[in-house]
Amino acid sequence: MPRPAPARLRAAPASVPVPEPVPPAPPAPVPESSPQIAEADGIRFLCGADDIGRVVTEVRRRGKWARRLRGQEVWIASAPALLLIGAPSSGQRRLARMVARALAEVEASSGEVHSVHAEDLRDAGPDGLRAALEEHSGHVLLLDGLDGLILDEAQGPAYASVLYRARLEGVNDTALLGTCEPDRVGELSAASPELVTDLRAVRLPDLGTARARSALVGLLAEERSLRLGSDAWTVVEREAGSLRGRGRLTGARLVEAYLDRAATRQLGNAEATQAIGSALTLTAADFEGLAAELSGH
Repeated sequence: MPRPAPARLRAAPASVPVPEPVPPAPPAPVPESSPQIAEADGIRFLCGADDIGRVVTEVRRRGKWARRLRGQEVWIASAPALLLIGAPSSGQRRLARMVARALAEVEASSGEVHSVHAEDLRDAGPDGLRAALEEHSGHVLLLDGLDGLILDEAQGPAYASVLYRARLEGVNDTALLGTCEPDRVGELSAASPELVTDLRAVRLPDLGTARARSALVGLLAEERSLRLGSDAWTVVEREAGSLRGRGRLTGARLVEAYLDRAATRQLGNAEATQAIGSALTLTAADFEGLAAELSGH
């Protein structure tokens, strides 16, 4: 019998390279949201980490509750008190006006803002602070430099005690707003925990950033019936971060001076002078070089 033909061996098919999986596309960058603008009683405010609209609502409710409890010697019948945490000129006075109007709505305050600087209280000592609280009763009192008064003065603990006792061991009708630098909050809390616990902390905007400064330019421009063309915004967003404060010209004052100087340039044009009475439109030329000029460069 014939032998069967040997089976042919099939060559193994060539291996086909498996393609590498396509890496996932990187997530699209999330655009940074603009700072929140709060409005209450006709006043607008550029918010920091805290919602100022909510703060004002809390103050109004606390004032209304305190008014209902007048005549009762309980600490909660005292007027509201805030600790404003922020660098100088970051909205302290504007917020004080908002608080005053909110309290006046519920007949818990006169609607007036009175102010006193810590330096003005040093000569009279803690008794002078006690007298100031009594003198400004029924009003909003902005105490500028509360942190320095308590932390930098030899009688600091006595000053803190005056404030604490006036609010918690009796009924105080002075709505107190004390200011504190952001980097001193922890120190103040350690030195006078009772007082800091009683004060409602409010974090104000950081006006050292270009984003916050640009947002404030927009807010102030609307209040002044000013319009910024797209070319003007390009310059503002590019140069606002380079503004450098000098002396008391810092924070909101610096941004306000920046915008007002640009408006003055525009008003120097004959056509702009004729257009007074309607909104004034600012251009890139009105802002060019202003940041360096105001910064002393």
